Amino acid sequence: MTEIGGGAVGFPAFPRVRMVVPTNGERPGYLEECLASIRRQEEPVDLVIVGPAESAPVLRPAAERHGCRFLVEERRGLSNAINQGWQGAGTEFLAWLGDDDLLTEGSLAAALGELDRTPAASMVYGRVGVIDSAGRALYTMRPGTFASWFFQYGQNWVGQPGSLYRREAVRRVGPLDPTLRYAMDFDLHLRLRRSGRMAYLPRQLGCFRVHPTSLTASNPDPQDEGRRVMRRYLGPKARRSEDCWWPLARCVSRGWATFTKIGSRR
Repeated sequence: MTEIGGGAVGFPAFPRVRMVVPTNGERPGYLEECLASIRRQEEPVDLVIVGPAESAPVLRPAAERHGCRFLVEERRGLSNAINQGWQGAGTEFLAWLGDDDLLTEGSLAAALGELDRTPAASMVYGRVGVIDSAGRALYTMRPGTFASWFFQYGQNWVGQPGSLYRREAVRRVGPLDPTLRYAMDFDLHLRLRRSGRMAYLPRQLGCFRVHPTSLTASNPDPQDEGRRVMRRYLGPKARRSEDCWWPLARCVSRGWATFTKIGSRR
């Protein structure tokens, strides 16, 4: 593992969270906003940027400006980068944030407080604001406490930005699956749900940016990989009857997504 720049500059004595920002360094403006949103948090953060060696001229100065570390990625792929950044963490909690996404003010302290109040919870998730390429608010995703129940039916309503994971729970279930390109968070959440409860915080914890160069925008079939991940955890009876209940699950999911967008649009 190669470490470049940043050193221990600006690092608090005992951060409780290791936050990884995986990036190719191709969106420096978004990256600056992302890192600034993390550094504005009230809680100290062990912040790590992971990216390719060829982007070091861009990522090294960014790491120095924000008092964090830059690790040269050992293997390609988003999941590999996050797993590498999490490796060896001595913090209680783990998180990652896309280089085009944001944390909201005070969200980390709120998420930590919820996990402190619910020691049986393996993770906490909350509401996620959806913003456009210029940072303008579009709508808010409000998954609710029942969202994790719908995981078993292949419906992922939990927005990853702002989610916080208990490190011990991740150690038990294993890291992100590097064979997945789009649904690695869904797969991790399914495993964490089987390991412990998932706490919901009814406040906005992060912002997900919609723009033409995002990973989500490049997904040719948003349901395909998620459905394949779901099948990994289906029991024999549910697997046999999948063709019967899957259309209903999709209908409910589309209805809830429409309700969320209408109900929270500014």
